[in-house]
Amino acid sequence: MNESHPVVFTVLLFSILREKVGRAAVDVAVPAPATGSALLDALEAAHPAVAPYRPVIRLAVNQTYVPESVRLTEGDEVALITPVSGG
Repeated sequence: MNESHPVVFTVLLFSILREKVGRAAVDVAVPAPATGSALLDALEAAHPAVAPYRPVIRLAVNQTYVPESVRLTEGDEVALITPVSGG
């Protein structure tokens, strides 16, 4: 991964995040080396409506929950999950 160019990830959005952003997926550019935290920061900057949900967002990379400190690799599948309720 070239450290001087950003890496673009397609981020899948679910639940309230999908509703607030108005899309099921968005592309997010993150400077290399990319981390989950940097990705979330960039997403918040592009879509401020996401900010209130940051404390409860679960980050999933390649269908596994990971901490924000995870290092991302080009081609990773990234999804953001928020708690849901129902009955």
